[in-house]
Amino acid sequence: MTHTMVRQGGASVPAPADGVAAALPGPQKAAIIIQMILSEGGSLPLSSLSARGQARLMQDFVEIGRVDRATLNVVVADLERDLSMVGLSFPRSVADALGTLEAHLNPDVVTNLRNQLGLGAPPAPWGRIVSLSIDQLVAIVPNEDPKIAAILLSKLDPEKASELLETLPPEQATQVALAMQDTATVSPELVTRIGTMLAAALPSERPKAFADAPALRVANLLNAASPDKRDSVLDDLTKEDPDFAALVRGLIFTFADIATRIAPPDVAKITRDVPQEDLVAALAYAITVEAEATEFLLANMSQRMAGALREEMEELGDVPKKAGEAAMGLVTSAIRKLSDAGEVTILAAKSDDAPAQ
Repeated sequence: MTHTMVRQGGASVPAPADGVAAALPGPQKAAIIIQMILSEGGSLPLSSLSARGQARLMQDFVEIGRVDRATLNVVVADLERDLSMVGLSFPRSVADALGTLEAHLNPDVVTNLRNQLGLGAPPAPWGRIVSLSIDQLVAIVPNEDPKIAAILLSKLDPEKASELLETLPPEQATQVALAMQDTATVSPELVTRIGTMLAAALPSERPKAFADAPALRVANLLNAASPDKRDSVLDDLTKEDPDFAALVRGLIFTFADIATRIAPPDVAKITRDVPQEDLVAALAYAITVEAEATEFLLANMSQRMAGALREEMEELGDVPKKAGEAAMGLVTSAIRKLSDAGEVTILAAKSDDAPAQ
C-alpha cells in the first residue's frame, strides 16, 4: 500500500493510509492541492507568497513523498468543504482593496490613497484597449453609455474610430456622435477611471514570454540562414507540419522574392541603403543563381547606375558562394529594415508561389 510521509518532530516518517489526511498539517494539505493543480497543467500565483511561505512549500514538496488515491480524495473533499463554507473573500491588504475598488472611487480619493501607500500612479489602461481589434471593440461599445463610447472612440486613432463607428446601428452612432460634445470638459482622471473600468471588464490575458508569433520567429531565423539550410529546414517542416510550414514560408523574405514582392519604385530606396560594394557582390553572385531578382533590380534603377553596376560586376568576376550568399543576405536585411521603418512595402507572398530559394 502506498503511504504518505508525515513530519513528526522534524523527521519524516511513513504514516498508514487510514487517518493520514487527518494527520497532515494544513500546509502539507495545501502542497498536495498545489501539486495536483500543477500536474494537470494549471498555474498558480505562487510568487505572491512570502519568501518564508515559498521556502516552506518547497520543503513540503520534498518531504511529502507519494500520496495514495484515498488520501488525495480526502484532502480534496476537505478543500471542497472549506470552500463551501466561505461566503465572500475580501482583499487582505489596503493595496489589494484599492486595486479592486479604484475604478469605482472618486479619482481624487484614489490619488491620495496611492500617494499615502507609496503605490505611485495607477497603470495606464488605455494601451491595451486601443490595441484591441475592431471585433473586440464592437463587443464593448454596445453595452456602454454613449458618453463612455464617445470617450472610447476619442482615444482611438481616427481611422480605427471611423471603422468602429461604421459597425454601430445608425441610432447608436448618432447618440455617440452627439455625446462627443460632452467630452470637451472631461477630466484626465475620469478618462483614466473609465479606461480602468473598461479594461477590468476585458478577458484576462496570460503574459507571453515572446512578443512575436512562433511562425515569425522561425521565419526570422531562416531569413538569416544560408539557402541550403533554409531549404532543408523548410522541407522537413513541410513533412512534419504542412500548415505551420506554410505560415513560415509566407513570412520568409529572401533575395529570390525581390522580383515578385517589391514594387519597382522602391528599388531606388533599396540600392541607396546598401553599400555599393555589397550590392555589386550580391548582384555578381546572384546573376547566376537568382537571375530574375538580379535583372529586376537592374531594370528598375536608372540606366546610368545599372550600367555602372554591370561594369563593376564584370570586373569583380566570380564571387565565392559563401561571400555571395552573405552579400545577398545584406540586401534582403536592408529591405526588411526599410519595411519595418515603413519606407518600402514587402508585398504578401502568393499562395501559389514556389518555395523561396
